[in-house]
Amino acid sequence: MAEATPTRRGDVAADRRVLLRLTGVVALGYGLGASVQAAYVYSNLIPAWRDVSVWSRVGANVLAVVLLVGALWAMGVHRWVSRVRILGGLLLASVVAAGGRTAAQELLSVYTNPERATIEAEFLAGMVLAFASGCIGVWGLLARRRSRAHLRRAEREALEVEHVLEALEAEEVRVRREVAEGLHGSLQGKLVVVNAHLDEVLGRIEGSADPDDVATLRRVRDELDVVRELDVRQMSRLLYPERLELGLVPAVRALLGRLPTAIATRLTVSPEVRTVDDPVQGTLSTAQRLLAVRVVEEGVTNALKNGPAATIVVVLDVVDRELVVAVENDGPAPDPARGSDPDGGTARLASRLHLVRGTVRLEALRPRGARLEARLPL
Repeated sequence: MAEATPTRRGDVAADRRVLLRLTGVVALGYGLGASVQAAYVYSNLIPAWRDVSVWSRVGANVLAVVLLVGALWAMGVHRWVSRVRILGGLLLASVVAAGGRTAAQELLSVYTNPERATIEAEFLAGMVLAFASGCIGVWGLLARRRSRAHLRRAEREALEVEHVLEALEAEEVRVRREVAEGLHGSLQGKLVVVNAHLDEVLGRIEGSADPDDVATLRRVRDELDVVRELDVRQMSRLLYPERLELGLVPAVRALLGRLPTAIATRLTVSPEVRTVDDPVQGTLSTAQRLLAVRVVEEGVTNALKNGPAATIVVVLDVVDRELVVAVENDGPAPDPARGSDPDGGTARLASRLHLVRGTVRLEALRPRGARLEARLPL
């Protein structure tokens, strides 16, 4: 079975450690337990073997563990992918370990002139214990590979989602800019032409037409002026804030500059924000700037909607690699039900921030006022 993910640097060494350590620890535990048990049983049931040292048995089993681990390392079993091939290599390493164990028992005088059946039994027992220990090591190796494959698949999917989100953000900015430019340029230009035609018509019919008709045409012309100067321009700004391409700070200043003069405004910007917001060398994207301006717009809207606020303070900072945008006002405290309204502006803003792993929080201040704070990962 082929690996689901490509191998990275360090994967082979990690696989080797898992296989050899797990196999060695289990095999050593089996060997030590078998040595102590055999020495105890034989010394009590066979008086002639009472003088056989338990350390001789331990030494033979330790040698078997070393041979087993060494054979697996020499063959490079940790690099293999096919399970059949891995089990075949494990079986070969078990034979080597069992043969070394049996030979060591004779050299260390565990048995004196052993019968063939004794040698075969010791060889078979050693091979079974080595193979069982190796199977546990292989299980750990395969489990690690599966876990690694699942983790990297999740990483790829998260990266793909991030790329799609970045593409959507870029497309949103492009569409907003084009629509705003169309409203500000083409639509306003056409309205200016319509106004000019109306002025021309009014000039020709004034004095000869019905005064009520003339008054109606003048009202239509005045309403078109209002639509051109206020509604279209305001819609253009909502779609794509002024000075956004110059940076977040200029865009927020332009937004605060449109507020009534009766409301005092203050903008506090940290040096870190000026660094990431630099139009040439900064790392803040246009989409991130647009989202941050939307947070300020929502905070200003809440301040104007909840009641008369005398002061609005906007704070831009970078904390723990997150852009912090906070808007405070000294107006009435916000209605808690309004913040939880799924159709409300704050709830929609929270959904938008959630897509980029950001957060937003609206809280009441004491003795009065409100604070809207959003955090955008950089």
